[in-house]
Amino acid sequence: MATRQISRHRRVVPSDLPRENAKVLRESEGQEASAAAEEEVFGLEMLWMKRIIDFF
Repeated sequence: MATRQISRHRRVVPSDLPRENAKVLRESEGQEASAAAEEEVFGLEMLWMKRIIDFF
């Protein structure tokens, strides 16, 4: 049973490696950009909260 499940998985052949590497790189860059955007938004929110508190 286990060998049948393993045999159904898609195998990466050498000609697919550049495409797979590019896909992984794009996903990684997307995650990093998303995390950076979240940090920037959080920082801006904190800045606005500080300004509001300082105003009152």
